Amino acid sequence: MDNLTEQLKRIRQRFEDNELTVEDIDLALGLAREDCTVREASAELKQSLLYLHAPTTNPHSAVVGISIYEDGADSDGLDENGDFRYRSIKEALDDGWRIIKFPEASLAMNEQDNYGLGYEFVLERWR
Repeated sequence: MDNLTEQLKRIRQRFEDNELTVEDIDLALGLAREDCTVREASAELKQSLLYLHAPTTNPHSAVVGISIYEDGADSDGLDENGDFRYRSIKEALDDGWRIIKFPEASLAMNEQDNYGLGYEFVLERWR
């Protein structure tokens, strides 16, 4: 089966699971346009990184720190009102971000020894 067919099947499944992203469609367009491999199509896209800090490893816990590297620039991750763009890890996942690094559980916070901003999740998306 060729790469485009595989990607179209993946798109259909992600659509049925209500998880389809623009990146999925862009990848298929790249495959169709140039009849290239998935790796070559991905090379046309740019990676964005999102760093989210939370007090627990639960994806629904509130974000306590955020940083975004997008379009070649660092951002503090705040919206026009000065609020975090994402209030939880789950909210970022729902917006098309994918976790590429889970936090180190060995750095668990407790009330007496509170180092840093808690658990750091690193997420990415391609555009």
